[in-house]
Amino acid sequence: MATREQVNHWGTLTYHDPARILRDLRALEHEVARIEDDKMRRLRTPTLKKYREWRDAALFTYGMGVAQERPMGYATEESSDYDFVVGWIQEGQQHFCPVQLKELVPADLNPRATLEDLLANLPTYSPGTDTVLAIKLNRRGKMDLKTIRMPAIPFRQLWFFWAAAADGNRWAIYGDALKEPGQSTFDYPN
Repeated sequence: MATREQVNHWGTLTYHDPARILRDLRALEHEVARIEDDKMRRLRTPTLKKYREWRDAALFTYGMGVAQERPMGYATEESSDYDFVVGWIQEGQQHFCPVQLKELVPADLNPRATLEDLLANLPTYSPGTDTVLAIKLNRRGKMDLKTIRMPAIPFRQLWFFWAAAADGNRWAIYGDALKEPGQSTFDYPN
């Protein structure tokens, strides 16, 4: 469980509107598309990694907000067991959720990487963590998430998200995979 000190700290962070960030990033994609270096264009260099992760944080937060039918924001603060914090207001109360972000990388980067291996090799955290695990599935093709063998993982919830259209205009989110999962789709914000 989060301590009062952690919750108070999360309350001092700056939360970004994921729809606005994603719209701004979409506008920049045209500029980035002109870059010849494939790793730079795909934000796959060590110096650009944080921007790719921040985009993924915005996608996940926006998708969760659509699925939960409430506005959510995110703060890009990395800690020992989370990469960003999602915040929202429900029934007049401020809520926070730390999120650990992972990615099943594209096959051209690592053709041997599997979702099962990613899940089996998660870092261990103390039991009772409030941290949610969000995994971006960055692979072409379909994956039947209902048939994935879920190992015991030390997270409160497990969510998957992925581009549901090749042009990145439609996305899907699936979870909580540890309990009774459901799937929602959402359009990239215009």
